[in-house]
Amino acid sequence: MGALLAAGWAVLAGALPCAALAVVGWFATTGGTASWAFRIGVDAWLAAHWVPIALSDGRYDLAPWGLTALPVLLLWRAGGWVARTAELRGARDTCLGVGSLAVGYGALVTLVALATRADEAAPDLVRAFGYATVLAAVVGGAGTIRETGHAKSFWGRLPEGVRAVLYGGTAGLVALLTCGTALVAVSLAVHAGRVADLTGSLAPGPVGLVLLLVACLAYLPNAAVFGAAYALGPGFAVGTGTVVAPSGVLLGTLPAFPLLGALPVTTTPPGWLAAVLVLPIAAGAVAGLAAVRRYPEYGVETAAARAGLAGVAGGVMYTLVALLAGGSVGPGRLADVGVPAAQTALIAVSTLGIAGAVAVLASRAVARWNPRLPGRSRGDADGSAAAGED
Repeated sequence: MGALLAAGWAVLAGALPCAALAVVGWFATTGGTASWAFRIGVDAWLAAHWVPIALSDGRYDLAPWGLTALPVLLLWRAGGWVARTAELRGARDTCLGVGSLAVGYGALVTLVALATRADEAAPDLVRAFGYATVLAAVVGGAGTIRETGHAKSFWGRLPEGVRAVLYGGTAGLVALLTCGTALVAVSLAVHAGRVADLTGSLAPGPVGLVLLLVACLAYLPNAAVFGAAYALGPGFAVGTGTVVAPSGVLLGTLPAFPLLGALPVTTTPPGWLAAVLVLPIAAGAVAGLAAVRRYPEYGVETAAARAGLAGVAGGVMYTLVALLAGGSVGPGRLADVGVPAAQTALIAVSTLGIAGAVAVLASRAVARWNPRLPGRSRGDADGSAAAGED
């Protein structure tokens, strides 16, 4: 019962604010009805769960990751609440609690999707249940396991090499996404005039301007993922047959959405922009160095292998993130927004993996060349001491 209550609380605390925000926006406009605005808000909340919404002339399933943070946070807290109130004593109780939370959440999200279906916007009920259940199982389960203390014990039972690879891969992923965020921020600053023109062309009004800002912030994490794909080289598409990459830019007609004003418009980017290709190499170096410094390995070959695998793990993680960040935003050309999967996976894995191994080898070489530098490996220190004794 506690898990079902937690699921209901997570659904209400997520869907109602989105619906209320849309209704507030409706009050500031002259079109549509209150029920229409309510459905728009709920559909945005459903889209944050990756639920496809069939439109009269296309499909919408590009999840706004900024908004996805809301159900993720609520499910994390719901999972922790289940662990605190249900007195979970073992793995069986934990699985039952997480399963009840996940199934209950999925069922309630499906009911919400069913209640808001309309001819012009019909959420996919089967996927609503499936995606919401998986999200609740993963995030709510993580919150439950952390609260019960099982997460630390599970992590401690993993082999050290596996922990090093996962830790370094996560560090590399964060570094790569940070690079993507920085690229988006710089591009927004450079093209601030165009962003302002797009905003002005919509004539949103004070309330509409706030809602437009919220919408842009909701898709800012997606833009950061695409920015990382740009730095990697394959780039990304903003519509079928389009490409935004360091090698060239090909765009068609785009919606008047202010965040899209950050896209480059010149067919051939300036030569200095190729410097962004160094950023993924730096992210791979972060992955490798983080792995061997958090979990030291004193053999040079083994350390390089561990660092390289950490970079590979970071590349795999980024590929999964990039695939989840894309989708469709309407009819025609806008049905394809995202990164090229095969190219992105190949380049991300190889670049971060090689950079991680090379960074560790370089750091060991520098440490051997100058033994007074901090961070020298224990193996190198022992070798120097032995040489001195001889």
